[in-house]
Amino acid sequence: GPRGAPLRLRSSIGDTILIGRSAGQNEEVTFKEALPDDLWFHARGVPGAHVVIRTEGIPGDATIREAAGLAAYFSKARASTAVEVAVCPRRNVRKVPGGPPGLVTLRNERTIRVAPLAPGDLVSNA
Repeated sequence: GPRGAPLRLRSSIGDTILIGRSAGQNEEVTFKEALPDDLWFHARGVPGAHVVIRTEGIPGDATIREAAGLAAYFSKARASTAVEVAVCPRRNVRKVPGGPPGLVTLRNERTIRVAPLAPGDLVSNA
């Protein structure tokens, strides 16, 4: 069904963004689809999507802002005007041993403050 696969979107500059919309999808996005150097996003301190930018090389600033906005939108903080979103390379995301799917710890993350961005508000030029 539609809940089976992670959401795949294109950023406004053509980079691929993957979004997990359940614990199982989060696990899939982070640990099966993402490469170690891919950038990983999650709204801070609230349940929400694992969001990954799949790109060759360094993603553009527009893609980074959009991925952070999508992480905010697909979280319990969706109704907020500004959301703190953690971002780090996927290699810095670790499963919690014995924890449920999608529960992770981060190292050396930074924070981006963004407004939630709905997928329909992505204007793709790709």
